[in-house]
Amino acid sequence: MKILNLLKNILNPIDVLSILFAFQCSYSISYFERGGLFYTDSSLLSLFICILPFWLMILFLIKVTGIPAKRYKVLFFLYLQSSISIFFLLTLFYFSLGLNSIPRLLLTELSFFGFFFLFFGRITVYKILKSLKVKGYNNVNIIIVADSFSLSYIENLLSKKELGYKVIVIFTESALIKRKFENIAIILPEIFLGILNDLIEVDFIDEVLYLKEKTDSAGVREILASCEDLGVTLRLKCKDSKTKLSSAVKTDIENGKFLSFINIPNNSYALAIKKTVDVNLALLMIVVLSPFLIILSLLIKLTSRGPIICDLIKTGWRGRQIKVYRFRTMFENNQNQSVFSESDMKPDCIGPELKKDDRFTPIGRFLFKSGLDQLPQLFNVLKGEMPIISQRHPLQSDSVKLR
Repeated sequence: MKILNLLKNILNPIDVLSILFAFQCSYSISYFERGGLFYTDSSLLSLFICILPFWLMILFLIKVTGIPAKRYKVLFFLYLQSSISIFFLLTLFYFSLGLNSIPRLLLTELSFFGFFFLFFGRITVYKILKSLKVKGYNNVNIIIVADSFSLSYIENLLSKKELGYKVIVIFTESALIKRKFENIAIILPEIFLGILNDLIEVDFIDEVLYLKEKTDSAGVREILASCEDLGVTLRLKCKDSKTKLSSAVKTDIENGKFLSFINIPNNSYALAIKKTVDVNLALLMIVVLSPFLIILSLLIKLTSRGPIICDLIKTGWRGRQIKVYRFRTMFENNQNQSVFSESDMKPDCIGPELKKDDRFTPIGRFLFKSGLDQLPQLFNVLKGEMPIISQRHPLQSDSVKLR
């Protein structure tokens, strides 16, 4: 699982590195005699700073920055589409910024090399991720509501191991489905759909697939209510491609058409802008604050024994655990009490009690009181685990694992 998390975390940095390589290769070809690195040229550096956030935003909009269930042929055309868009943006910046010192041919080279490095770099990572999905890592936990009509589709869905679907429960009245899948999932009659809320909370369910041939409107409304309460996606299989619902988006999964009810923000443009702002702002803050972060790290190391950073285990997306980074504020022998519990975080509890608490290191008390101990969470933002501004994640436990 650690390998999988590592690969997922380097997807976005790979995109940035690919764009960097594209600039360097284009520079090396156009300025062969000069040599060196592209950022020594102020015009190219300006172009890179301007185009990078837009390039990342376009990749997000065409949905190639995650782990896809797309064929490589589809990915090829999506990346080609992004490169064409980037070419026009490069041309726009070229004339807007008056970068006449840059050869115009370099814009074409940038688009080509950007496409090449982005596509093949991502394909390499996808192949590794796909092999891990086949082995059972990074599963998408699903609940299925089905009848005998759904049998062939479920078999096809589960045969594609690279999709990563793991069936937790099947609600059905079909004896055929029960015999076929009773060894891989819990089979329950549909009268037990009332426990759906509990199942979603306990088993960290990601999606509910409604595959019945005839739709029970009342039943679907009840399922949708449970999914909306807990932020789970409901996918309703439909035959009519012209069907439209204002609260649903059309999706395709293994040649099946679905109406997907997604109870989270789903505006691609808004999400792209937010994602781009979060990542670029976090990166900028890390660069600007790096001398300050180094000084704080040295103070922590010099004033007490133990690691500089601690991992606070919190509950993230749909019950998954995430490691939130913080500067260590307490002595090493108090690592199981290295942070206050949520009740201790109340304003009326951070007064005299904080001054009396002898678990804090000399610099730790200041860091905790000022909130500077949370600066390492910028790296969580850079990894895509949290936005710059968000609600406080609930604690998984009051203990922290020291790095």
